Amino acid sequence: MSLRVVVLGGAGHIGSRIVKELHELDPTIEIVIADKNLAKADEVAKSVGGNIKTVYVDATVEESLADVIKRADCVVNAIGPFYRFGVPILKTAIRVGVNFVDINDDYDATFEALKLHDEATNKGVTAVIGMGATPGITNILARHGAGKLDEVFEIGTYWIWSALDPTMGPAIIDHYFHAITGSVKTYRNGEWIEVKALSEPELYEFPKPIGAWEVAHVGHPEPITIPRYIKARNVYNKGGVWPAELNEIAKAFSALGITSLKEIDIKGQRYRARDIAISIVLALPEIISPELRDKALSLFEKLGEYTLTGVGLGVMVKGVKSGDEYTIRYGLACKDAAQATALPAALTALELAASKDFKKGVYPPEAGVVSIEKIINGVKKICKIEYTEIRTSAL
Repeated sequence: MSLRVVVLGGAGHIGSRIVKELHELDPTIEIVIADKNLAKADEVAKSVGGNIKTVYVDATVEESLADVIKRADCVVNAIGPFYRFGVPILKTAIRVGVNFVDINDDYDATFEALKLHDEATNKGVTAVIGMGATPGITNILARHGAGKLDEVFEIGTYWIWSALDPTMGPAIIDHYFHAITGSVKTYRNGEWIEVKALSEPELYEFPKPIGAWEVAHVGHPEPITIPRYIKARNVYNKGGVWPAELNEIAKAFSALGITSLKEIDIKGQRYRARDIAISIVLALPEIISPELRDKALSLFEKLGEYTLTGVGLGVMVKGVKSGDEYTIRYGLACKDAAQATALPAALTALELAASKDFKKGVYPPEAGVVSIEKIINGVKKICKIEYTEIRTSAL
C-alpha cells in the first residue's frame, strides 16, 4: 500500500508547489489535496498528474479537518496566515494522531505551537513546524554553521523576496503585514525581548544577482526557536522586499497603522485596516503609476529571472573555533521562492510518512528530527548557495 500524504491548502500558491515536489520526489505516493477551492484543487491535480485525489476541507471547522487527515501517514499544512490557522490545525493533527509538517512563518504562532510539545509526545505525534525557506532553510543552515564552531555568540538570519510575484495570494501579504506591525520578538543578551518592527535597518549583501538590499527586524520564528537548540547570546531575523519602492510603501503603511487589525469605517461598513491594505497590494498591477511600473520593470536588468519570483536568504553565525573568533556566512539565491519553501516541507513529509521511528513532540527545523544533510542537498539542486568562513580575530 502506498503512503498517503494530505496537503492542506494544496490548491494555493505554496501548497500546490508542495504537491508538485511530493510527486516528483516519490511518484508512488498517494497525495490528497485538501482545499476549500475544489475547482482549483482539481486543476492542480490534473497539471501534476499521478495518484492525486482532491477533497473539500474547511480549516475553520475542526471536524472537517479531522475527517480529512485522520487516515494520512503525514499531513502538510500550507494554509495561512499562520497566526490564524497554524495552531488550531496543529492541535487537530495531534488530536487524531497524525505526523505533521507545516511552513509556519509567524513568530507568535510558533511560540504557541511549541507549547503543544508535551501533548504531541503523549499522542505519539512528530510535528516539524516552520519547514520552508525562512523559517526552514535558514534554521538548518544556522544549525549547520553552529556545528562548525566550539562556541556561538550570535546568529543572524536574513531574507529578501520579490513583491512582484503575480501568483502571490492574500495570505502571504497578510503574513508580511503581520510581521512588520507593532513590536516583535527577538533574542538579545540571552533573553527574548520586544523591538519595534522594521527597526535597526541595514544593507545586507545577498549572492549575485540579488545583491544588497535593506532589511530590518521583522516578526519571524527564527529568534523564537533557534536559541532553544543552539546556545547563543543573540539571535535575530531581518527581512524586506523588492523593489525598494514597495519596501518603502510597506514601511509607510506600518508607520501609519494601515497594517493593523483595527477596524475603520468606510461609508458605513467596518473593515480591518490590514484587509484594505492587502486589497490595495493585490490591485497594484491595475492601479500602479506608469513611473513606478517602469522602475519595477528596470529590475529585470539587475535581477533577470529572479525578478518576479526570486528570494535571497542569508545566515551569519559568529563564534569561536580553536581559540579564534570566526564568522561563518551562508548566502542563497533562489529563482523560485515557492519551490524553495515547498521542497523542505515535501522532503520532511516523506520522511515522517515513511517511518514512525522519530522522536515525538513539536520541533523546529534546527532540532534535527529529520536529516539536515538531506534538506541541504535538496536545496543545493534548486538554489545557488555560497559559503564563507573567515577568522575575524585571534583570542
